[in-house]
Amino acid sequence: MLRCFGLQASIVVTLAACGGVASVHEGNSSRPDIVAQCKEWMESQSALDETESRDGFLAKGSGACISGDIDEELQEQVFAWLRTVPSHTEPVVVIRSGGGNAFPAIDIASALQEREAEVYVYDVCASACANYIYAGVRQRHSLGKTILLFHGGLTKDTPQEFAEVFDSLLSSPEGKYIENPDLERKEWVERAELYIQKQDKLLIAAGVDPVVIHGFGEMELSDLASEDCDPEREPDLEYAVFFSEDLANALGISPVTGSLEYRPSVINERLNRDTQGNKACLAPEKYFRLAGS
Repeated sequence: MLRCFGLQASIVVTLAACGGVASVHEGNSSRPDIVAQCKEWMESQSALDETESRDGFLAKGSGACISGDIDEELQEQVFAWLRTVPSHTEPVVVIRSGGGNAFPAIDIASALQEREAEVYVYDVCASACANYIYAGVRQRHSLGKTILLFHGGLTKDTPQEFAEVFDSLLSSPEGKYIENPDLERKEWVERAELYIQKQDKLLIAAGVDPVVIHGFGEMELSDLASEDCDPEREPDLEYAVFFSEDLANALGISPVTGSLEYRPSVINERLNRDTQGNKACLAPEKYFRLAGS
């Protein structure tokens, strides 16, 4: 399986979610105002990899700004905010994120999809942000030329991976605190299986082919080798992929408005600016053929 940055987050973070997210509630604003205010708020913050220690959630009436990790605390805040948005109003979310925990991301995206929310991605949207918050709604937009990066999510191998992580935990010094190992192991695996179903249902309802996630299941690091990407020469980097414009259109992940960044040199220059040690490569199309093609 492809080793990419953030790949283990959806497994390990089931034990401990990241913290440091705060919220501020303000009055109602129009959609253009919300988008502009969120963009200004994000630009006032420092680089993406430093946002974990900053306030990462800002609610503005029917809109919300998100900058930083996606975790269980963020999920609680998004749900609390959505309860304040009138049922006849379509929520607006502006997000810049390197990703986070798949489970809260799927739950957040499901709630946004149910409310027919509009999601605007800004600067960088990677991992669970791209997989779910962006791809999981029909009304998705890009502010400027956003970098949209994927590295896979929940696949057929995930339940076994969860079981292996649990077994490793059980054999560690912390394992002595697990009172019913068989039951907890079973719950871990069943939760993974449940969220695979939720993930695929979410994407299909948003008009996205789930192969955008499952295509990573058989991919190896060597498959990314190209003129712009050489994992053999740089094996210590963490890798993710971006899709070509044609493939993004075919998979159903193109934005309704705005555009994505497709130039490898620009994408990696911006990654090096904000997140050292990561590399983005063009996705090899053979792993992302649509059903029936």
